[in-house]
Amino acid sequence: MTIIVGETERAALKAAMARAHTHPVPWEVVQRGIVDRSDAVRIEDRPATHKRPPSEFVDLPFGYVVAISFEEHPAGMCLHVSVTGPWPRVAPNMVVCAMIFNALDVPAEADHVWTEEFLIDGKPGGRAFNVVWLVGRGIDQSEETPGQKHVGAIQSWFSGPAVVRGARQKPSAA
Repeated sequence: MTIIVGETERAALKAAMARAHTHPVPWEVVQRGIVDRSDAVRIEDRPATHKRPPSEFVDLPFGYVVAISFEEHPAGMCLHVSVTGPWPRVAPNMVVCAMIFNALDVPAEADHVWTEEFLIDGKPGGRAFNVVWLVGRGIDQSEETPGQKHVGAIQSWFSGPAVVRGARQKPSAA
């Protein structure tokens, strides 16, 4: 089942992204959940104490849910978008994900992609499609990163100082 991402959904996704931008997840929190993300992360790959970092959530038609966060990483500030669908054990299809990414005005090419298992009613079986874009350089980087070419477009997502500001200095806790 495919959805149509119209103006109402686009506005909700953009608002969630703007909210997420105001409270990036610190590297100290992000690194606690990192596992080998070569292709798919299973429940048993995570420590028992793992808790999902804070995200902004948007419910879309037909049971799709989008989680959006900005995260500090050693390489720089990253935008992380996670999409789940209405069927257990099945990650959302690429057509749906492409519509969501298009609504967010993010570049077609991402810096990292993986699927992840999550709990449904306390049991393994949910599947999420995860994408990360590097949107700003880390403090110690002097060369342009692959995602840096998209920073100009990303700056237009927000009014006032943009993502790049947070990439060169530690974002303030909001």
